[in-house]
Amino acid sequence: MTAATLSQAKDVERPERDRNQVGHFSQSGKTPQMEDTMFETLMKFGGYRVDYLNMERAGSSAAMGLYVLGDLPAHQSYSRMAKRNLFTALLVIREQHEEQNLVAIYLDVNSPDEALRPAYQQMKRDMKAGMFRRLCAPVVYDLVGSTELYSDFWNFYRELEWMDILSTEAGMLSPVRFPNLVQFPLAGAV
Repeated sequence: MTAATLSQAKDVERPERDRNQVGHFSQSGKTPQMEDTMFETLMKFGGYRVDYLNMERAGSSAAMGLYVLGDLPAHQSYSRMAKRNLFTALLVIREQHEEQNLVAIYLDVNSPDEALRPAYQQMKRDMKAGMFRRLCAPVVYDLVGSTELYSDFWNFYRELEWMDILSTEAGMLSPVRFPNLVQFPLAGAV
């Protein structure tokens, strides 16, 4: 690309990329505030974020929530795992034409063994309130990774009348089946 071509490219207006209204930029003046907040969340161990969208679909049988968890290793400046799982899940949801049914996105940057993750807890409260009954978890292990989480999630799972868990691990929205769920006794709530 020549200097003239590069100069011309800077002058081209691209309204499809200008997602932000005038005056809605962060203090830096370069990045929208929402994206600043998302990146800040990915940079902090213990960071979390809950975003609601398409609320007109909330409570319908097609409504879906997305739960994403990522760890933050000491050598990384942000949680690459959370970012990758979030983007992959959103891409799969879009490819499956489910984006209009996505009513909430829950993101935790924390240890997979921590049961008291804020976005995870909010997700459970929203599901109990009936906001959605389909849950997409890019990595199912994030829901039932440790013994403590396993007990917590299955007690929660049994309280609901019905719930579909979907995974994007296969590159598409795939139902997760738990045929032996009834074989486990109800564990003490965490």
